[in-house]
Amino acid sequence: MARILYGAPESEREGDNVLVTKLRNTRQKHQLQYLNDFLGFAWELSRCKDSKLLPQQYDLVMYDTNTYGENWLPELRAEFFKHTITPFLVRSVTPIIVLADKAIQEGIQAWVQDKKFHYVAQPYTVDEVVKKVGSLLPRQIRKKQQ
Repeated sequence: MARILYGAPESEREGDNVLVTKLRNTRQKHQLQYLNDFLGFAWELSRCKDSKLLPQQYDLVMYDTNTYGENWLPELRAEFFKHTITPFLVRSVTPIIVLADKAIQEGIQAWVQDKKFHYVAQPYTVDEVVKKVGSLLPRQIRKKQQ
């Protein structure tokens, strides 16, 4: 079972999110922390690195580019992602999956790859994302699942 931090769009609700349901109900039954507010997500990101004060809490991070500012102009959201969100994400020692919405995916793809994040662009299927999650889990977690 993996511990996953998921930054979801502000307008979505946890019970309506098909990806959340699928990840929680796979054979592995992943433990998922679902947050659709950026401040809560930013705080939880501080628990994605191993330190004496805050032991590592998560094995993987998923960030939907609609988590913050989903009603903004695409150019503004792309720049905001690059210069405001990314500094929080790069501090993590866990793998990061960026779920990029259509409006900004071209504007951030090279940036995401340069930062060594894993990129999944819309339109994507839930199964695609679940497969990507499985491929990025730490080796010791994958061994426990087999």
